[in-house]
Order: sequence, then structure tokens, then C-alpha cells
Amino acid sequence: MTEDTKAKKKAGEKKELSAKQKASSKKNVEKNIPKTSELNAKIDQLTAELNDLKDKYLRTIAEFDNFKKRKERDFIDVIERANREICLELLPVLDDFERSLNTSTGKKNYKSLRNGIELIFQKLLSALKRQGVEAIEAVGQPFNPQVHEAIFQVADAEKPSNIVVDEATKGYRYKDKVLRFSKVVVNK
Repeated sequence: MTEDTKAKKKAGEKKELSAKQKASSKKNVEKNIPKTSELNAKIDQLTAELNDLKDKYLRTIAEFDNFKKRKERDFIDVIERANREICLELLPVLDDFERSLNTSTGKKNYKSLRNGIELIFQKLLSALKRQGVEAIEAVGQPFNPQVHEAIFQVADAEKPSNIVVDEATKGYRYKDKVLRFSKVVVNK
């Protein structure tokens, strides 16, 4: 055999081997590629899973919105209930004022009128106290800008400096917070 023929024979063998490898490789690729029906089934499964997650998400959002609305309603109910309780506490005081206005004005009995007003005042004070409102002590106390508002200063040598000597308007606190500052006169 000549060299030329040997080379041609080798090239032919290589071509055959290459063709066999290509065919074998094509078979391997075909084995690894899933069939269309398998792919469609997988797509359907993933689509169903996605739809399920979307549904859960939408339900969670709706549930949270309902929760917020319920909490807002509950908060409003608590405020309305508290306001109602305060009003119920003040109604007897209002009734007492009405009774005092309807009493006969022909008699000039100022002492009994004063006693009646004092009773109404005490009733109102106790109603407010039950709600957590208390008067702030001022006269004789050291001036405290946290609860007192100085409206005037006087010079009294008999009293220590920076002491409240008079109260123009009584201050009140609700639990630990100041509702209204006491307007006071302070010694220099």
C-alpha cells in the first residue's frame, strides 16, 4: 500500500469513528432531553404552585387589612367607652346644678346655697378623681416649673424665697401628666 492509500484509509477510519461518536453522542443527548409531555407536566406543576402562592399572598394581605380595620374599630370603641364613662360620672353633678337653679329664689338663705354648691363641687371633684384627675398642690410649695406657671412675683420677708405664696388658678394633673398648670404668685 502506498502512503496515499494508507492516509486515505486512516482518514476513512477516522470519519467512521467520528460518525459513530456523533451518533453515540446524539443518542446520549436524546436520552438526556426530556420529552415534551414531561416538560408540559412540569410547567403545569410550577404554574399550579405559583397560583397557590399568589392565592396565599392575596389572602394574607386581605387578612392583614381586616386586622388593621378591626384594631382601628377597637381603638375607637375604647375611646368612646372612656368618654361615655366620664359623661356618666358628670351627669349627677349636672343634675345637682339643675336642682339648685330650680330652688325657690324668694328666700335669701345664702348659707344653704353655699352648702349646696360646696356639695356639688365635692361631687364633681370626686368624679374627676375617680377618672384619675387630681389637683396640684401649690401654695406653700417650692416653685416647680414642671407644674407651676408664675404669673407674678412678690417680696415677702417672712416667707422663704422661691415659694408659692398664692394661687390664681388651680392646676390639675391626669395620672402623671399635667392637664393644666397652676398659675401662681411666687415669693422673690
